[in-house]
Amino acid sequence: MQQQHKHPYQSAAGLILLALALPLLWWVSHPSRQVVIEPKIFLLLHTLAELFAVVIAMLIFVTGYRAILSTRKGAVVLLGLAFLGVGLLDLLHTVAYVGMPDLLTANSPQKSIYFWLAARLLAASALLTYVLVPSVPEVSHPGKRLALALVLAVVGGLAYVGLARPELVPALFIPGQGLTPLKIGLEWLIIAINLATVLALWQRRVVLARECIMALGLAAALSAVSELFFTMLGIIDKDGANLLGHLYKVAAYLYLSHATFNEALRRPLERLSAQYQHEKVTLSASPDGILWVDQTGRILMANPGMEALSGYAPHALVGQNVSLFLPEQMRASHAQSMLNYFMAPQSRAMGLIDLKLLRRDGKMLPVDISLGHWKDEDTHHAIAYIRDLTERKKFEESLKYQATHDELTGLPNRWLFHLQMKQAMAQTKRSGLHMAVMFLDLDDFKNVNDGYGHASGDVLLVQVSQRMRQLLRENDMLARMGGDEFAILLTDMADMDEAANVARKLLLALQAAYRLEEQNVYSGASIGIAFYPDDASDSETLLRYADLAMYDAKANGRGNFKLYCAELDRQVHEDMVMHTRLKEALEQGALQLHYQPQVDVQTGAIVGAEALLRWHDTELGQVPPARFIPVAEVTGLILPLSDWVLETACTQIAAWMKAGTPLCVSVNVSAQQFRQHDLPEKVRATLLRTGAQAQWLDIEITETVAMTHPEQAREQLDALVALGCRVALDDFGTGYSSLAYLKSLPVHKLKIDKRFMDGVLHDANDAAITRAIIALAQSLGMTLIAEGVETQAQLVFLRQQGCETFQGWLFAKAMQSGDLTELMRVPPRQAIAQGSQENPALGDETKALPQ
Repeated sequence: MQQQHKHPYQSAAGLILLALALPLLWWVSHPSRQVVIEPKIFLLLHTLAELFAVVIAMLIFVTGYRAILSTRKGAVVLLGLAFLGVGLLDLLHTVAYVGMPDLLTANSPQKSIYFWLAARLLAASALLTYVLVPSVPEVSHPGKRLALALVLAVVGGLAYVGLARPELVPALFIPGQGLTPLKIGLEWLIIAINLATVLALWQRRVVLARECIMALGLAAALSAVSELFFTMLGIIDKDGANLLGHLYKVAAYLYLSHATFNEALRRPLERLSAQYQHEKVTLSASPDGILWVDQTGRILMANPGMEALSGYAPHALVGQNVSLFLPEQMRASHAQSMLNYFMAPQSRAMGLIDLKLLRRDGKMLPVDISLGHWKDEDTHHAIAYIRDLTERKKFEESLKYQATHDELTGLPNRWLFHLQMKQAMAQTKRSGLHMAVMFLDLDDFKNVNDGYGHASGDVLLVQVSQRMRQLLRENDMLARMGGDEFAILLTDMADMDEAANVARKLLLALQAAYRLEEQNVYSGASIGIAFYPDDASDSETLLRYADLAMYDAKANGRGNFKLYCAELDRQVHEDMVMHTRLKEALEQGALQLHYQPQVDVQTGAIVGAEALLRWHDTELGQVPPARFIPVAEVTGLILPLSDWVLETACTQIAAWMKAGTPLCVSVNVSAQQFRQHDLPEKVRATLLRTGAQAQWLDIEITETVAMTHPEQAREQLDALVALGCRVALDDFGTGYSSLAYLKSLPVHKLKIDKRFMDGVLHDANDAAITRAIIALAQSLGMTLIAEGVETQAQLVFLRQQGCETFQGWLFAKAMQSGDLTELMRVPPRQAIAQGSQENPALGDETKALPQ
């Protein structure tokens, strides 16, 4: 912020002059005290004073006209132009004085006073205008020339009248009598204008605070005092009042010159100096290095930031050539590039080009350079802003690494694996060798996450990646594709058996124990392998084929590897078609629910039925549940299918209740459906919606589902039993039975699996297991249902062992609800005989929703 400039000595001198004006005015106010000066001496003094005044006026003109960087530049320019006219009029006043050589016409007091009044009116009006005019930051060059011409024209017109036609001017001074009233009136007008200027300065003191108000005020006040002296001239104009008036006028000019110089030059120069200091501080504080060089490459200025970049102190760089920052072999080409730049210079922003700067210690520093240029006379200059890119390069490398690598294991990610796989395929094509892609998925990784937490799961993944990396060659690529899936790229293989050998080594290494939370944890893996160019010619297909082979390995027992074959792709395509058709069948109501009767072993009466899902497709024909249920489970379609079966079965239960022939219906619940925590609520809502009673609905789950998560199973089954439903345990004895959990579950029925019934007559083990299951159920108070009963001998065995209920082809196959309604009307023994004749032992039907 600029400070106000104070000049105590000049101000004191001006105030003293104003104070002296009072006694001096008193002294010249009476004719008796008039001092008449000898004409020659007065003429000399007058000429010297006026010439000095003319010089000061011309200085005011030059200073104002050439004003720079002023906030009131326009006002200063106008003031300077006005004082050009004032100076010229003062010069005419001087040469028109009596005693000076006649100019055109005889000199006289009338002529000199005419030019005096014109100069004084112009000066007073210009000063008042300068004070009152608002900020005018600029006056155009044409405008300045026009104003200059106007001033010269006005002065020329006044000069013509005063010099050539003085008779046209009213009398201003009469020799022997003194001043005329017109002359005195004009003097008082000039005094009034100057006093108005003083008043305006006071009112605008805040706006004009930095424009030497004291000097402007003294200039106006001294001008007013000067005019007061000229109102007191005697009958001879060469008296003391005249001389004092001229001296006060010169003093006023001096103060106005000081104010003009302050506004037009000193303050702008101070602003330039302050701007230079600001720029110097800015350059010094800049974190970037800044160099000022000429067209030869010589450094003219370097900021402190260059020392941090280059290792050279700024003063040590001045005078050096910028080639100092380049290796020796690059200096000649850089000199040519610099020459080309100065021949056709253009600015260059940051971010367009990255370079290397040779530091003093010999290290290369990555930098970015922005260039600006200008021309000073015939010399070109450039300024270079140099930015250190070290941190940015590190950040870019970090981002690149994060974008291409797995954060947990540090392995390449899926994107980078695909990129390198494409590159490896191109190289393999040229070499004529083989390339293999392995897709590896950990076995039972979910159990590790669930049992030990995700943090331990992450530790396991890191250990897995480390083991695999140690077994692979340096040029083999290992990547984490996401979750517990990894991909391996094997290149330059002469024999495909190499991939199988690598797979065996990996599987063996991954089967070893992992140390998690101070205990051993085991987890194997399954691997699928596909070859290029034998199996696929593009990266996406090759990786997909390896993925298919991996899933085939999992489906065939896990812990092994499989090679891709075309049959896998065909199977996947068929599954996709089946999924689409099954989804459309569900949406269009093309599915059917059949019911297989459950029969009392002793009486042959129908005591229940199992709901079994059937699907006949217009394109695929009759599709067995064993084919479409696994597809539904994999694609997630099993849940809406299960909901449809439950809804349809409950609707049928309600229909049989309404007909007066209520029948207990068993509905198989899939593993995914059973894991849904809202299953009891869904069953309750379905019962309410259909009007079925819970006592006629049996919920049937497999032993495997019940025992995998026994606590969750007990919670779910308790809620279902609370609704009034009964629970049947299917395929008992085929899974991993736990009698401790079995007794805690609210199970009402056990179902003997068909596999035991198939061998009950000729396999002692199957017979023994069946007897044990029957005995167990009887001891626990549970009802028994034998599945897959196909012969009369099997039925006799069940009757002898005390099994209550059976179902199977011996009695009837699964049928539509209408057919079962008709069968329920047939007497029991007749129904058994009819069923054994119509349905030879062709094997039991597959469950609606097998687990």
